[in-house]
Amino acid sequence: MKSLGIFLAGFASGWVVRSTVDSSRSLAVSGVSAAFGAVERVRRLLAIEKEHIEDLVAEGKAKHEARLGRAGRAVPANGTGSVSASIPSVPPAVRAA
Repeated sequence: MKSLGIFLAGFASGWVVRSTVDSSRSLAVSGVSAAFGAVERVRRLLAIEKEHIEDLVAEGKAKHEARLGRAGRAVPANGTGSVSASIPSVPPAVRAA
C-alpha cells in the first residue's frame, strides 16, 4: 500500500509539473520573441548612430582638407600669385628633341 501511495504521489507531482511547464512554455516563447525584437531594435539604432558618426567624420575630413587646400592656394611657392608661373618653362631645344 505504501508503494502505491508513493507511485500516486510521484505520478501526481509529475502531472502537475508537466502541466505547469506546458502552460509556461508559451510564456517562455513570448519572452524569447520579445528578446529577439529588442535585439533587432538595438541593432537598428546602432546602425543609424554608426552612419551618423561616419557622416560627421566624412564632413569633418572634407572641411579639413578644404581648409588645407585654401591655405596651400593662398600663398604660391613663387610668390607671384599665379600657379602657372611656378611651373618651369622648358627650353625650345629640349622640346624639339
